[in-house]
Amino acid sequence: MLRTLCLAALLSLAAGSALAQTAPANKAPAKVKKAKKTDPAAATPPTSTKTGEQGTTAAPAQADTTAAGSSTSAAPPAAAAAPTPAPRALDQDEFRRQVMEEVRRELQKMKDEVKQETAWVEQDSQARVQDSEAVDSLKQRVNLFQPHGYVRMRGEFFYNMRLSRGADPAGFQLFPGPFIGAGDNKSQSDVNFRFRFEPTLAVSEDLSIYFQADILDNILLGSSPATDAYLDPFTPISVLAARRGAGTVDVKRVWAKVNTQLGELVFGRMGYHWGLGVLHNDGNCLDCDFGDTYDRIAFSPREIKGHRFSLMFDLIAKGASTTGEKGELGRSVDLDTLDDGYRLGLEITHVDTPEEIKRKLDANQWVINYGVVGDYRTQPWDTVVPVNSGGSLRSQVVQRQGKFYQPDGFLSLKRKKWRFDLELAFNIGSVGTHQQTEFDPATVTAEVASLLTKPVNFFQVGGAMQTDVALLSADALLFGLEFGAASGDKGAYGFGARPWRNGSGAAQPVAPGQQPWNTAGRGDIDGGHLDFSSPNGGHARINNFMFNRSFNVDMILFRNLVTTVTSAWYLKPSIRYRPTGRRTGGGDDTGFEILFAAIYSQAWYPENTPGLAKPLGLEFNAGITYDTSDRLHAGLAYGLLLPFDGLRNTLPALSPSVAHALRMILAIPF
Repeated sequence: MLRTLCLAALLSLAAGSALAQTAPANKAPAKVKKAKKTDPAAATPPTSTKTGEQGTTAAPAQADTTAAGSSTSAAPPAAAAAPTPAPRALDQDEFRRQVMEEVRRELQKMKDEVKQETAWVEQDSQARVQDSEAVDSLKQRVNLFQPHGYVRMRGEFFYNMRLSRGADPAGFQLFPGPFIGAGDNKSQSDVNFRFRFEPTLAVSEDLSIYFQADILDNILLGSSPATDAYLDPFTPISVLAARRGAGTVDVKRVWAKVNTQLGELVFGRMGYHWGLGVLHNDGNCLDCDFGDTYDRIAFSPREIKGHRFSLMFDLIAKGASTTGEKGELGRSVDLDTLDDGYRLGLEITHVDTPEEIKRKLDANQWVINYGVVGDYRTQPWDTVVPVNSGGSLRSQVVQRQGKFYQPDGFLSLKRKKWRFDLELAFNIGSVGTHQQTEFDPATVTAEVASLLTKPVNFFQVGGAMQTDVALLSADALLFGLEFGAASGDKGAYGFGARPWRNGSGAAQPVAPGQQPWNTAGRGDIDGGHLDFSSPNGGHARINNFMFNRSFNVDMILFRNLVTTVTSAWYLKPSIRYRPTGRRTGGGDDTGFEILFAAIYSQAWYPENTPGLAKPLGLEFNAGITYDTSDRLHAGLAYGLLLPFDGLRNTLPALSPSVAHALRMILAIPF
């Protein structure tokens, strides 16, 4: 704009200069006329200065002057002066016209430039208006309350879950079974119910609150009858009851999520799932009963080259707390920090979204997802008895110096109709002392004091692999293979899934006032693996890895008898057939699906089994499910376990027999 104004100013100055130079030239003929006033022959030419632009009068005047022959010396100057003003007048007007045209062009150019320079302001204003309208529209579309969850009714029928093998040397059975003992009573049946409610409250586009509560959580239908004494006050009969006791509401998780420009912040009590769920499993499947819940604050910055980082800080345990003598504090206050347990975790993942996975599979590309997580857990002291059990608070804690590291990694590969998933987890750590409570060293011998304060080491490893391939049109047939393994504890008796059991093994040293207990013994189904009965021998380690109890493998052996995968490995081929196809192959994931699986299980070490043999059993699971488009799910499954020598009873010598299980499920997820 400044350049244009300068150019216009220069053009104006040039025009003024040209006019200044032209004005004196018009005055010169006047002086000539004045000098030739007495010459009669020169009286006519002055008209040529007024009409010289047309040139019609000047020419005859010049001719007359020449023909008259008067004053030949004055005639040439007059003739030369007459045509000179005409070109100057023509140049002046033309120059003025050119100057004005140039000025007009420059002004138009300046106007266009100004318009171009200010156009982005208008566009930005329009964009801001459109963005504001889009944001308002988006805010209107945000569903502030989004209900999720499911209602589930699940029935089970068991037959001979104790395998007719009797109790182990410690007096425990494989499964809590019939106790009345009338006739050949080996059957059990029950129906439980759960309504899981998981709403989401979207406060704004970047703020949301999540909630999970189980209403009538796995309550046994038919339980809690409120009976009336129809016969007499001393002989009531429950079958006449028509009403029930009040049920329960179990609020399990409440957490919030905040999206910021730097990343995502979550805080509260929340579930956690990692990989296949071998180590961390949130238990959100329709047939799950457990689930990991952490009191956590975590931050995840924005993705870096497709990788997501998350730093987690969990409060595992807070130990003793109080609300005051009469609750005057209005809240629970932690009494000491030294008995607190913490978990610090860092996870790094590369996981494609479902849309990206579909796009890659449609393009016949590899889908490679992976992740690693590292946990560090620590707890200096432990509250081993309730703080309201009497005595001083100091006498109810014991120094543990517990430190654990839990690295875990997973890998997921997909290509067209093939899938491969792998997870491998470790649990490595130590506990400084295993004593029940602190004791006075003067009350025991030096040898017992040394045994009570010995440390315990942990080195556990477990993992699972799953793969399947889709066959037939619309991926109707799915052939799968699964392998899982959990490390055992060489030299220890029992599976190790119930370490709190008092076994039939060696009695353990205790201090005065401590509870006597025995380690698991030969032939025990389960119990503690620690053995400090001898200063030179014993067992001061726990190496059996335990799968998360929400990781369901079968219907009988690991789910109900052992209660988890530990001290063993399994191989599970399976077939799933859905006539209507699957969504991955163009189907709709509705209709009937038939399932069949065979699971072979074996222990790592024979001493970890009650039968002192590695083979555990061969289990067959078969089922059928039905899913509707409006999300009704119904299923019926049957399981049969052929137990092997690892489950026999050694004292007395009894071979196990076949066990059966039947499960029915009705659910409506939403």
